[in-house]
Amino acid sequence: MKFFLAATCVWTLLIRAKTEARVNSGHHVQNVLDSLERAEFSKKTISTDPDPTEFMYNDAVVDHYAASLGSTPKKWSQRFYYDDTFIKADNSPVFLYIGGEGAQGPMSDRMFMYELASEVGALVVTLEHRYYGKSFPVDNMSVENLKFLTSEQAQADLARMIDFVAALPVGEVELKAQPALVNKFDLSASRWVAFGGSYPGNMATWLKLKYPSKVVGTVGSSAPVKADYNYFKYAQVTGYAMSYPPIGGSQQCYDIIEAAMTSVHDAVTNNPDSLPPSLSPCAPVKGAEDMYAYESEIFGWFQGTVQYNMQGPSIATVASLCSALTSASSTPIEALASMADDYFGGSCVPSSWSDLIDELRVEEFDGSSAMRQWIYQSCNEFGYFQTTEGSDHPFVPLKGVTLNAAGKKMCEAAYSLDAYAGPRKGGGGDETYASDEHYGARDIQGTNITMPNGSCDPWHSLGVISEEGKFYDEDQNTAEGIVPVFIDGTAHCRDMYAPGTFAAFGYNDTDAVVAAHATIREQVLSYVG
Repeated sequence: MKFFLAATCVWTLLIRAKTEARVNSGHHVQNVLDSLERAEFSKKTISTDPDPTEFMYNDAVVDHYAASLGSTPKKWSQRFYYDDTFIKADNSPVFLYIGGEGAQGPMSDRMFMYELASEVGALVVTLEHRYYGKSFPVDNMSVENLKFLTSEQAQADLARMIDFVAALPVGEVELKAQPALVNKFDLSASRWVAFGGSYPGNMATWLKLKYPSKVVGTVGSSAPVKADYNYFKYAQVTGYAMSYPPIGGSQQCYDIIEAAMTSVHDAVTNNPDSLPPSLSPCAPVKGAEDMYAYESEIFGWFQGTVQYNMQGPSIATVASLCSALTSASSTPIEALASMADDYFGGSCVPSSWSDLIDELRVEEFDGSSAMRQWIYQSCNEFGYFQTTEGSDHPFVPLKGVTLNAAGKKMCEAAYSLDAYAGPRKGGGGDETYASDEHYGARDIQGTNITMPNGSCDPWHSLGVISEEGKFYDEDQNTAEGIVPVFIDGTAHCRDMYAPGTFAAFGYNDTDAVVAAHATIREQVLSYVG
C-alpha cells in the first residue's frame, strides 16, 4: 500500500511508471530531486555548480525541555549541510532549509531558494530533522525512545543550529562539527530566512511564530498547518484534480473512477476471483484490515499521481491517467485494470495488513527508512490519516479505507497501544488538538511569513490559502504579515523548484508558477533588506 507523507508528503510514496525504481518513503521534494538525478537530468542555471559539504553537529541536545535542575544535557550528533558557494561578505544573509519526513540531502541547483541564494549572496544551511537519515538522538526507535520525536523538540533544534552558525569564529577550526568546519565570514549579524515544504513548511512557519527573533522571514510551501485526524479532504482534492481540465482532468474521468471504485469494492467483497490480474489481491482479503491494505493501494495510485503531478520523469500524470481511462472502449473496471497495468504494473495488488505493520514495528535505524518515525509523528501530533470517508469525491465506494483502520488500528498496532483516540489534545478542556493549540492552526498571527500552496495539491486544504480557493475554510485568520501565494493547477511543493526544472519532460512553468516565483522573490528580498 502507498502512504503519502506530508505531511509528505498521510504518507509519501513517489508514484512511478512500472519501469522506474520505487521509493519507499521520504520527503516529497527530496524524492523528486532524487528522481531527477536518476534521470541524469541537468539544466543550465547559476554559473557556479553547488558543492555543499556534509557535517555532523556534535553539540545537539536530546531533550531541550529536560526539567532536572543542574543536570547536564545529553548530547548527540545531527547532520547538516553548510554551503558557502555564494557568500562573499560578512553578515550576508543565511538561508536555512529545513528537513523532515525522511533523510535529507544537500541543497540542489534545482531549488528556487538556491537561485535566490545566488542572487543575494547567501550562505545556505540545511538541517536534517531528528530521527531521520543520519540524525539519531537515541539508540533505536523503541516507543520509549520516540518520546523525543516532536515538532517542539525539532523547533528547538533549528533555533540551536541558528545560534551555532551565527557564533562560528572566522578562520578558525570549529570542533563541534565533524569534519572540522572553517567558517570564512562573520555571521553574527546575518539575517536568516527559513524555507521548507510540506511538514517542513509547517516548521518554517512555526519557527517564525515561536522563535521570531531567530529569523527575519520564512517561506513555508504547501504547509498543512492544521491537524486533522480524519483527513478525507485529501480524497476530495484528489478527485477535484482528476476532474480539473487545465491539468488534463475531466468530469468523464471522475465519473469513470467513481464507477470503477464501486466495481472494485463489490468484486473484492463478493467475488475476488472475477478481478483482472492487475486488480487481484496478492493475498486473500481476510478482514477489515486487509481490505484497508488492498483498497488503500488502489486509492494510492491516484493520490501519488495528483500529489506529484508533472514533477519529474516517467511519472503518471492526471492527464495520462485520465486519457487511459476515458479512451478505453470497455467497462470502468476494465479501463482501471488496463491503466493499472500500464502505469503501476504488478501481477497483483498488495493486500496484507500484517506486512504493513511489520514494517512499522522495525525499531532499528538504517539511515533511510522513515515510515515508523513519520507515522509516530502523525499519531502523536497531527493525524493526517487519509481516508475515503466523507463525501464529494470518487473514492467513497472504497469502504475499507476507514479512519478505524488508517488511524486507530495502525497506531495501536505499530506502537503497541491499548487504545488510541487521535492526536494529543490540548489543555483547554475541549477537542482542540495540542498542535493546533500550540501553533494556532490556520490562525497565523505573525509577520514576514510567505505561504505558497497549489490548488491541486491534496495538502493545501489544511493550509493557508486565498479566499477564492475551492477548499478555503472560514477558520482561516491571518495577520497582515502573512502572504498566501495560491498557485492554480499545481501539485505539492511546486513553487520550490527552480524555473525550468521540469521543462525537459514537457512541463513548462505555467503563468501561475512564474507569478508565484515573482511574489516569493519579492518577499524574500524584502526580508533580507
